[in-house]
Amino acid sequence: MNPPARPLRIAVATKDQRQIDLHFGHADDFAIYAVDGGKPTFLERRIVEHYCQGGYGDEDKREIILRALSDCSALFAARIGDGPKKRLADAGIEAVDGYPYGAVEESLSAWLSARDAS
Repeated sequence: MNPPARPLRIAVATKDQRQIDLHFGHADDFAIYAVDGGKPTFLERRIVEHYCQGGYGDEDKREIILRALSDCSALFAARIGDGPKKRLADAGIEAVDGYPYGAVEESLSAWLSARDAS
């Protein structure tokens, strides 16, 4: 018998936990949601140091962020640059920036529906 599947975890760059309103490189923390049965539920906030330093990124800080989000399947942000998208993909985390300023739970649900339909 297989053990029960672990809920999908999704990180969100958000200032107020209502909107996807932060650039990946400017986030000081990420809201972590679990998705079980198709409904996103807030779990926790994970504090990190933002890595974007006036036009360039601090690679050490980006690696720390990747480790902090290593159990997440996806990361939602208002914007994510090509370099961070590649690093996230290499770490097995899907970068999603197609819902800028969208409501968090509705955006996660829409993405999950589109993902399940494909």
